Amino acid sequence: MEIIKNSAIDAWKSALKMIKEHGRKVIDHDNRLSQELLNISIIINNPAEDITKPIDAMKELKKWVYPELEELEDVMFKKEASSFYYYTYGARIFNYANTKNQIDDFIIPLLKKDPNTRRAVVMIYHPVSDSKINIKESPGMLSIMFKIVDKKLNLTVVIRSNDMFIGWPANIYQIYLLQKYVTESIGIETGSITTISHSAHVFQEYDEEVEAILRKK
Repeated sequence: MEIIKNSAIDAWKSALKMIKEHGRKVIDHDNRLSQELLNISIIINNPAEDITKPIDAMKELKKWVYPELEELEDVMFKKEASSFYYYTYGARIFNYANTKNQIDDFIIPLLKKDPNTRRAVVMIYHPVSDSKINIKESPGMLSIMFKIVDKKLNLTVVIRSNDMFIGWPANIYQIYLLQKYVTESIGIETGSITTISHSAHVFQEYDEEVEAILRKK
């Protein structure tokens, strides 16, 4: 299933609507009921236009203390592992296995050397630490691919488990920040962002809030 929109807010609302209308009901390991669709591809042609709008909409509900933009940026860029979280994206991206800065030491130099490369891939999932039966927490985002097309940098992100209501607004903002970081380093413009969500789901306890989001114009 594919959704193509120019803005993040339109893409998000379309995904929520699609899941609510067509998703199958699933009870997960925490005994939470959700509606789920497999393999939703969401393409945002111009993410810079309104990348924080989904987060703004979440905050307007005034039901949760949604993370501030600075906190979300910190999770994406801080290189040190956190004692509070099982993992952080920044530690996986900028200090993978405590050895590799995948952005500054690989992605940026590679794209500068070969703008047509198909090798610009960042890995987040780590089989040695994450592929264990008894571990309940592992990264939702698995990999990020970078591709320059018509002198613009496009990103494709593979997500294994995607809470489309709570999680996607934060994730798409963090992905855009990474996209912008790389484009500013190599001197080109940002292009599209695509998220491919293997399990795109919405939990039943958020039904009222999801409907409120969908009603907003």
